[in-house]
Amino acid sequence: MSPVTIRYTAIDRQGRSSHGKLSVSGEPEAIRRLAEKGLRPVSLAADRGRSSLLSRRITRTELATMTRELSVLLDAQIPIGRGMASMAEQQNNPMLREILIKVASQIESGSSITEALSMHEKVFGEVYIETIRAAERSGSLAPVMAHLADMLDRQVASSQNLRRALTYPVVVLAAVILAVSVILVFVVPRFAATFSANGVQLPAVTRVVQGLGLSMRAHWWVYLLGTAAVIWSLVAAWRAPGGRRVIEALLPRLPHIGRMIKTITTARFMRVVSIALEAGIDLTDAIQMGGKATGRPLFAEECASIADRLRGGESLESLLSNSKYLPAFARRMLAAGRDSHDLARASSVVSEHYDRESDHLSKSVSSLIEPLMTFALAGIVLLVALSVFLPMWQMVRMSSH
Repeated sequence: MSPVTIRYTAIDRQGRSSHGKLSVSGEPEAIRRLAEKGLRPVSLAADRGRSSLLSRRITRTELATMTRELSVLLDAQIPIGRGMASMAEQQNNPMLREILIKVASQIESGSSITEALSMHEKVFGEVYIETIRAAERSGSLAPVMAHLADMLDRQVASSQNLRRALTYPVVVLAAVILAVSVILVFVVPRFAATFSANGVQLPAVTRVVQGLGLSMRAHWWVYLLGTAAVIWSLVAAWRAPGGRRVIEALLPRLPHIGRMIKTITTARFMRVVSIALEAGIDLTDAIQMGGKATGRPLFAEECASIADRLRGGESLESLLSNSKYLPAFARRMLAAGRDSHDLARASSVVSEHYDRESDHLSKSVSSLIEPLMTFALAGIVLLVALSVFLPMWQMVRMSSH
């Protein structure tokens, strides 16, 4: 591997900062050479701008793995700064490695874990940092960190299950669309031209399919632009606050998909509430944090309203009874809790229940979509077949007479 020039910022044992360059094979060697000099790196960057690797995003899987390793360090009572520096040397993601180095350096300089992580809130998120802040205050950082790792693992597993469930239908649908497009554009128009040349009066279904094929052949760019415009509009609507609210209001009404979204949202909400309560966070703040953690704007607004009314003295049971998004089982379990310990335990039980249900629903997506796709494909095949065979039968009858 050819050497690269790395710019570094580091601190020595007395906390003094230094800057410089190193010609090394990569960042792991730069970290090792700085350690040999008694320096702890704060930042590393390629001399000719930041490489594409350094700008790679941190995935949820990497964040979950990092959190699990931190919980092990805390449970083993290893100094967190030294442990995070060791973790950084093993990281394959340069962006996460750089963050760990910075966090470790700040902790070594006397900052708390929360203060060090707060400098990277865009990576870790508000819920993650506030939970750790409360855990530090209550002295339960190790178990709370383990619970955070469990929560992130569950989120990764749910996303992977849903992605696997949708991959097969999407691939099949794309292949069918391609095959039907080829038939419409190239096959049916030629058959129709042959039938017309033999004086066969084309039936309505053949004329419709022929017209669609000729239109796609002559104005293919319009169809491509139209498809791209629809996709772009949906993405733009999802990113815009107003459009996101409309989509969020419509999604729960979809059969099966709506139920799956509701179970995933409930599981994530209850998991965060359980972790927050175990960390010593107040119930009102835990509910508000749980709403934000779901990523569902309308549900987050409802949770914020519940938290505000709880501060105003209203009972949790009466507020939960009016919830539009929490299922009845989750509402009953939360309302049955007498104190923070009971609520944390009940929330954990409910989150596990809805985690199992969301796994079941995501795995059953394919079994529900496949029959629908079969019927749709049968209809398309029947339409194309009729458009070809109906005039063919007429031509055979004409020739027999």
